[in-house]
Order: sequence, then C-alpha cells, then structure tokens
Amino acid sequence: MLSLISKLTYLHNIFSKLIISLPVFFTHNFSKYMNIKNAFYNLSLDQITGDCIEFGVFTGSSFKHAIRVDAKFNKKSKSLFYGLDSFEGFPDDSHPYFNQENFKSSYERAKKIEKKFSNARIIKGFFSDSLNNSEVKDIKKIKFAYIDCDLYTSAIEPIKFLENRLVIGSYLMIDDFVNIDRHGRSISELFYSTFNEKKMVFVSSFGVSGVIYRYVG
Repeated sequence: MLSLISKLTYLHNIFSKLIISLPVFFTHNFSKYMNIKNAFYNLSLDQITGDCIEFGVFTGSSFKHAIRVDAKFNKKSKSLFYGLDSFEGFPDDSHPYFNQENFKSSYERAKKIEKKFSNARIIKGFFSDSLNNSEVKDIKKIKFAYIDCDLYTSAIEPIKFLENRLVIGSYLMIDDFVNIDRHGRSISELFYSTFNEKKMVFVSSFGVSGVIYRYVG
C-alpha cells in the first residue's frame, strides 16, 4: 500500500495546487455559512427560542444568511435579528489588516436589509453607543450570536453584553478567534476569561480562525 502511495506523488501535488488555488474568501465563507446553517437546524430541533445578534455586519451577507436559514427551519420563528456595526471600520489601528481602510462599509446598503426582512434591525454606531440603544438593551434572551468584529478591543463590549443573555442551547459564533493584534491580544482571551464558569461546549471551527460554541447551562 505504501509503495502504491509513493507512486501517486503527482496526485498529492495536484491536490496541493488545487487547495492553494482556491481563494481564501471562498473556503472561509463556505465553511462559515455551513456552520450557521447547522446551528439554526439544531436550534429548531431543540426548540430554542430567543433573538439573534451579529456584531460586525460589514456587507450583511452572513446576517441575511442567518435570517434565511432560521426561516427555513422554523416557520413559526418570532426571533428578531439585530445587526450592529459602525460602518466606519475600526476605532483603532491595533492590527495591520483589520483596519479602517479595509473594513469600512455602506450603512445605506445594509439598512436596505430591513426592507427585505421585517424581523431585521440594523443599528449604526460603535458598540459603546449601539449597545446602549434602548431596543438593544431590552434584549433578554439570545439564541444565536455572531461576533465578527475581528479585534480584541472591539470584542470587549459584545462579550460583556452576551454574558448573561445567552439562553441554554444557544450558539456563540466568533470569527478571528485567535488572530493576534499588535499588543499580543486575541478575542480568545476575552472568551475564556468571561465564560470560564459557564458550560460552553466547543462545536466546530470554521474558515481561517473561526469557532462556534454552544452554551449548555
């Protein structure tokens, strides 16, 4: 068997070149969308109720995907979807890639999501402001949360907000979980220091450095 494998080196080379040729954007998002679909499928199976929130909407693609899969698996869903973003990039330059220039997006385009989905709420502002929005502050139960704000500093307030709002059976999805900023910090530090006493079960990884956990009580 080993001799056969050794003679198929060219196949390994083909696979290697194929993987290298695939855009990271494609592989990352395919994995991300599949994990969102799986999470909402399980939420429906277990009849978990609550609202959903995304920190870092950017173009709104994953936000809309979450709304669609929730509607597919739970026809009677009453969940509201909150999308929070400054739409101005990041408040500091603590990372060479995750900066204002690369991640500034259109609020006007994202706001159109509300016209397409009646249960969508797009809220503009840095998290220090948007999390004080009266409608957001009134959220009591969250069944799905997605943190896609990339940086340690940007994730501080979202994680604090979620700490006592996640319901049993809820999913917490975090992108850029172990990306390191210029100060040597990562979102993983915040997660482990905040939820160290909670029963958070690792479910899956996705994309480049994303993770998804489930709160089981």
